[in-house]
Amino acid sequence: MRKLTADYIFPLNRSPVKNGILIIDDYGSIIDLLPNERKECMTEDIEVFNGFLCAGFVNSHCHLELSHLKNLIPPHVGLDNFIASLEQLKSTSNYDDIISGMESAEEEMIKNGIVAVGDISNSSDSFRIKETSKLVYHSFIEIYGSNPEQAENIFDSALALLKKILANTSNNKASIVPHSTYSVSQALFKKIREFAEENNSIISIHHQENEDENLFFFNKTGKIVERMSRFGVDISEFKANGQRPIESVAGFLPEASNIQLVHNTVSVDKDISFAKNNFSKMYFCLCPNANIYIENKLPDIKLFFESGAKITIGTDGAVSNKDLSILNELKTISQNYQDIPLHELLRWACLNGADFLDIYDTFGSFEKSKIPGINLIENVDIQNISLTKESKIRVIV
Repeated sequence: MRKLTADYIFPLNRSPVKNGILIIDDYGSIIDLLPNERKECMTEDIEVFNGFLCAGFVNSHCHLELSHLKNLIPPHVGLDNFIASLEQLKSTSNYDDIISGMESAEEEMIKNGIVAVGDISNSSDSFRIKETSKLVYHSFIEIYGSNPEQAENIFDSALALLKKILANTSNNKASIVPHSTYSVSQALFKKIREFAEENNSIISIHHQENEDENLFFFNKTGKIVERMSRFGVDISEFKANGQRPIESVAGFLPEASNIQLVHNTVSVDKDISFAKNNFSKMYFCLCPNANIYIENKLPDIKLFFESGAKITIGTDGAVSNKDLSILNELKTISQNYQDIPLHELLRWACLNGADFLDIYDTFGSFEKSKIPGINLIENVDIQNISLTKESKIRVIV
């Protein structure tokens, strides 16, 4: 048994506890969280830390498979140029480099206090690592295809990948998901929705990374149309409807499932309200450092906060970020939106992510019997209960 105390402990299912005492067993399971006034009668063997204690982080959106491409695409090139460079680099990737990149990325995430990951999988490349990983993964088998005649074959290939990972990685979960609002035919969307409804699957989908996605649905113009043409993708079946992306695909998303919209860089109040009002289990994933890396733009995070949206935090992949650190994502948010309390940011990074990935029983907060991991955030502003530019993570459990 261990007894831990710090300047503030963030249980995240309730308010922060100043100088509280966190009691855990030898396996890291939470036994109790006591207030400061109990400290006097428990002075022996208390481990004292300077800073904030919180649960292990949940990285709700990552691209582990692309880790070997770190630093190969320069920042601020824009999404269209980023995708073009990415596809070219992927076509010449070496398998050994792919494995080595994933191993390095996973080690980086563990050192940065991440305990669980929502990971995009376009192939089986990451499955071997996930079999023995210290991290808990939910693999999103991501598919795309605009030709409705290919929908059945595309879905069958995804189903084969799903069965493969579920057969070999008993500690992890997986589901079949659409890549984005604009890259999936209606026929393929229907197959994904039907499968999700039958299996109570979790859905994660890229959403509104830039204005081109809006233009595509408004009037079928913009760089997405040009990109599809360059890649030889037939989008003749697609008809612009003048609606916003989430409105356009709402009928193809399973209403009862946990659904996560990822990036939301150009989302406005109308998008957020529609998504919240039409789906009871809707989450909005923010990857601020990746948004800056690719588009040099942040979402209107205060808008999401004030709307009461369920927000999660992701790092995106190493190819689109300087590092895989949830804390650095929170530092970017706090530096740009100083009015958002740290307690709320940590809820996004821990509790909401665990809730979305359906691992709430184990992760996300300091509640009795959970084994959530324990992070110490050092070099903090104690008086204002906030992060600083020098804040860093030390993994305690």
